[in-house]
Amino acid sequence: MLIKRFLILGLLFLIFRASFCQENLTAFGKADLNELRMKECAFEKDAGAMKLLDYQETELTFTGYDLKISIDRRVRIKIFNKSGFDAANIIIPYIRRSRKSKITDISAYIYTLDTAGNIVTQKLEKNQIFREKSDDGISKVAFAFPNVSAGCVIEYRYTHNEKNSLHLEPWFLQDEIPTTVSTCRFIYPDEMKFDFRVISPDSIAQNHQLRRGVMMRSFHHTNIPSFRPEPLMSSVKDNLQRIEFAFIPRVGFFDFIINEQDRWKFYNLSLLMSPFFGRHFRAPISRTEAILDSVKKISTAAEKVHFIFQQVKDSLKWDETHSFYADNLEEVWLNKSANSAEINLSVLNLLRKAGINAYPILVSTRNNGRTDPDFITLGQFNSVDVLVADSAGFYVLDGTQKYISYKTPPYNILNRDVFLVDTAKSKWVTITDNRSLMRTSITIKAELGTSGELKGDAYISYYDYSKAIKLEEQNEKEKEKEEEDKEFIEKESAEIVIDSLVQENAEDELQPLVHKFGFSYKLSNTDDYYFLDPFFLSNFRRNPFNDTLRRTDIDLGSNQSYSLFLHLTIPDDYSIDELPQSLLIRANDSSMLFKRQIIRQDNELVFRHSFDIQRSVFDKEEYPGIREFFRKIYAVVSDQIVLKKKK
Repeated sequence: MLIKRFLILGLLFLIFRASFCQENLTAFGKADLNELRMKECAFEKDAGAMKLLDYQETELTFTGYDLKISIDRRVRIKIFNKSGFDAANIIIPYIRRSRKSKITDISAYIYTLDTAGNIVTQKLEKNQIFREKSDDGISKVAFAFPNVSAGCVIEYRYTHNEKNSLHLEPWFLQDEIPTTVSTCRFIYPDEMKFDFRVISPDSIAQNHQLRRGVMMRSFHHTNIPSFRPEPLMSSVKDNLQRIEFAFIPRVGFFDFIINEQDRWKFYNLSLLMSPFFGRHFRAPISRTEAILDSVKKISTAAEKVHFIFQQVKDSLKWDETHSFYADNLEEVWLNKSANSAEINLSVLNLLRKAGINAYPILVSTRNNGRTDPDFITLGQFNSVDVLVADSAGFYVLDGTQKYISYKTPPYNILNRDVFLVDTAKSKWVTITDNRSLMRTSITIKAELGTSGELKGDAYISYYDYSKAIKLEEQNEKEKEKEEEDKEFIEKESAEIVIDSLVQENAEDELQPLVHKFGFSYKLSNTDDYYFLDPFFLSNFRRNPFNDTLRRTDIDLGSNQSYSLFLHLTIPDDYSIDELPQSLLIRANDSSMLFKRQIIRQDNELVFRHSFDIQRSVFDKEEYPGIREFFRKIYAVVSDQIVLKKKK
């Protein structure tokens, strides 16, 4: 009877598929003269390219406890001009783990008009489609269309198969180019629990049909504008128009799942039992015995956490992949390459063996988007971190964060909700920290020469996230083979010449990164008047809030602090012609404070500037007040000291 039932379901799936093909869509592989003659996007005139069609059909089937997700994707794009040529460079990323995910049946065409107005059709050959495979992480299919020109139309399709996955990726209605038609469809057994939520200001057309136990559900939208990122917003994913999905099969072991609370309990239990997750918590890991022997000699829990955290980060190289599934940790420690789950579950494993209370937390990194406890799906998460409960407080650990200490929560999940996985304490937790974790302090002692050249010494300290950002910037420049010692300062201000540079604490995660250097700085002048910008060593330059309107919330990441101390000695043959005044600028809710203090005594000037932000997330409705506050600040930042040379 069971076999007969699945045969009937299979026939019904085929019937549904056949019905889909009857819609009035241009056949794949066929050109459309009207599309080729199209000159612009009707609802977004300045677009360089647009999606004529973005279509996806997903079929969910199960046999016993084996789940299969089959996704057919088709995309058709019109290129209007050179600014849209990038739309012809296609990258299809996918998780390729234990051969349970694969991309097949890739096909692509480009259509153009020749000088006589005839349609020219060119199909991409197999050797023009490239695959980059990774056994542990993200693989990708990539191809670029040849002979791309203004006016052409391109299209491609492929099939993506997944096995034993319990989540679906969101359907993004919106993209960086406008979309004329966006359609996604699902075919699944009606006994399967299927949820969705629409995140869009528009009304999305929906339809569903039930035929003998098989459900077909579709979503359709038209004339969707392109998404344009704004400064200091949260991730692009958080702000795109989209539809999110969740499902659980109601069969056999899954029958007990009758309400939302039970579904989170199910996910928690499933992960604890999973060989890719919970089985790693206390499994033996060869080549870690020396770490555990050393931990026995450490007295405090905090020092044990620090030691294990550092040892794992030093031993395993992150392969740049986020995941909450880990393969065999024995092999990981043999090969020394690991995804985020393999690194962090190794940390968890060793902490528990050392007697430390540690728990895995499912997280969604900042680029992956915010989680929502009310929408029940594992598809929200893309990684796993470790939460440590110590008598002194809590630590959140992520071994992929190269320059962050165990005392600082990962930047990519701060102010985000995470799900704690545990046999008795599974729950949602919000990761917060009210400290100013983005903090920079600059101290300058300088003397102005008679020729208008400023010479002195500078001492810059970067703390926590500021340190991590600065070191990442330096590493990027090293990869580009730029000057390692002083390019990162000269690039900010071409007039500055660095005499020497000493870097301290780059390898000590518990201490701030320190840059010490001597410098010379030629002041700009007009005749006998010389102009000094007090922020000449700062990248505190551009106002990110110049636009009149704001469409997205503001996410600064963390509380921030910036301070500048400048001690300036002026020679007797100069006089101060214009000196900025001390002042205080405060936001209406006191969440932001800018302070400038200037002290003058004889031929010496002392400048103290500080800028503190004690709140990191602001609603878009608050933008007018924030824009006005920053307008005042940047007007002050542009103030200069005017010196006149005596004759």
